[in-house]
Amino acid sequence: MAFVQIMSFEMDEAEAVRLLNKYAEEGRGETFARRAVIGRDRSQEGRLVQVVFFDSAQEAEANNELAVTQRSGAEFNELASEVKFVDVDVVADITI
Repeated sequence: MAFVQIMSFEMDEAEAVRLLNKYAEEGRGETFARRAVIGRDRSQEGRLVQVVFFDSAQEAEANNELAVTQRSGAEFNELASEVKFVDVDVVADITI
């Protein structure tokens, strides 16, 4: 079953994009993450939302153990504030 991790946090927008691009480059061929998007929370100024897509919750858990994820997470935690996570099992994925 597909799995999505949603993170809501406060951080400079350009910095969040830089960190995600850095992770994508460093983790290429190693990470289990398939896709990620970053957006602005329109209801809470200054807050960003990052959505990361995985093939399964098990792959997301394995991804958390990777050295590249640990390094990236440490750097992210230094720059982000008020981080909230939502872990989602995908029950339908419909292209419209």
